[in-house]
Amino acid sequence: MLSSSLAQQLQAELKGATVLTPGSEGYEDSLRRWSETAEKRAGAVAQVSTPEQVAIVISFARKHHIEQVVRGGGHGTNGASSTEGGIVIDLSKMNRVTVDPDNMTIAAEGGCLWKHVDEAAADYGLAAVGGTVNHTGIGGLTLGGGYGYLTGRHGLVIDNLLKVKLVNADSEIVTASPEEHPDLFWALRGAGASFGAVVEFTYRAHQQREPVWAGMAVFPLDKLALIVKFANDFALSANPDASFNFGFTTPPHAPGPMLVTLGFYNGLGKDGKRIFAPLFEAGPAFQNFGPMPYCKVNALLEESAGHGGRKVIGGAACAIPFAPEFYEEIKQELLSFIEEVPAAKESLLVFELVHHGKVQEVEGSATAFANRGPYYNAVCMTKWNDPNDDDKCRDFTFRLKEKVSEHLIKTSDVNPESIGKYLNYNDLSDGRSDQMFGSHDEKLVALKLKYDPANVFNKWGAVTAAAVEQNHGYNTMNLKPRQIAVE
Repeated sequence: MLSSSLAQQLQAELKGATVLTPGSEGYEDSLRRWSETAEKRAGAVAQVSTPEQVAIVISFARKHHIEQVVRGGGHGTNGASSTEGGIVIDLSKMNRVTVDPDNMTIAAEGGCLWKHVDEAAADYGLAAVGGTVNHTGIGGLTLGGGYGYLTGRHGLVIDNLLKVKLVNADSEIVTASPEEHPDLFWALRGAGASFGAVVEFTYRAHQQREPVWAGMAVFPLDKLALIVKFANDFALSANPDASFNFGFTTPPHAPGPMLVTLGFYNGLGKDGKRIFAPLFEAGPAFQNFGPMPYCKVNALLEESAGHGGRKVIGGAACAIPFAPEFYEEIKQELLSFIEEVPAAKESLLVFELVHHGKVQEVEGSATAFANRGPYYNAVCMTKWNDPNDDDKCRDFTFRLKEKVSEHLIKTSDVNPESIGKYLNYNDLSDGRSDQMFGSHDEKLVALKLKYDPANVFNKWGAVTAAAVEQNHGYNTMNLKPRQIAVE
């Protein structure tokens, strides 16, 4: 717990930065997160603007045995960017983007949102592989792997990550890349924020045609069989320039749950219309497909994934063929839950069909990301308002994502041990790093003991001291791991 005298001392050491404490102007706003379930009352919020200031806070927190957390976009639901009584390292002022069109790179500070990156790159006719909601922070999405509309053509966000600058547990500012600290760079690509506070990401840029063709279409629930058939046909087409999402939610101004779809095609409108023609033939109740700049596509979900309210996210893997009868079961389960908790009617279950060919081209051992395979992501985002419904909503989310996971194992020939969990969709993780990272787990544990043996960075990502002791029998106080090769 940070005392008022220590908060004053931190402010004195952090010249040029703002330190907000309870009662000070701006403090309450600084605690706001995408989900109210992730909000906690910090002892101090350090609004930093340089890597050196980040280093000072980490050193200060370690010296005085105070919990510190890093806030990038504040978009998670598990509270990893918040602390009760500790220090928040708030990167939101570190939001500068530098585009180098000659070398086709984009450097973005750790507090950037994808909106900042998308718009800066668009000024040069470029784009980075980024997220699908533009008010998400770049840090969390990148460190967890990162899927986006351009993944089918260019791979994951981490497959386009060239280097990072971070502040490590010893308050050193270091660069990790294929040439510098390559083992650390390996871990950062998929294992979350267990190894440092990243203050800058450098991405590979791509030429981006304008406009793309994209939009949303909404259908009554009785069109489910038609939408599932289209999803199967779409997946089989394996088009790397197109993606398709489908699922269930109650759209704004709708009286109840409906089928929602989102299509994207990076190319000419006439080709996009041909790809998604069966959707329009199915008779949507609403659709807004059309040409738009790429940087606007990431704004399509702004309303349904907006800030405020209580939320929890759970993720699973799914694969074709999609069985209509299973999705009918899922629909009924969601409807029953909404009858029980009417305020949760805006909850969302979506299946994301992004072509995985480019993702699978990268060797599974090349990064810490453990989710490369012939399957797609499913995400359940439960939304509600009353804290009294917290347990009920979390339990429902867990049950639903487990149901999807079990269906994949029962109906496909995919080896369940080969399926890692997509960290960005697993705020309900039980902390088992072996389940999260599969065969990469032992190497990650060894790297954790090498780069952060004191477990300074322990709030997001499963590579924690607790996981080390639970899964491998290490004594993290003595720090004597068995010998594991770390390239």
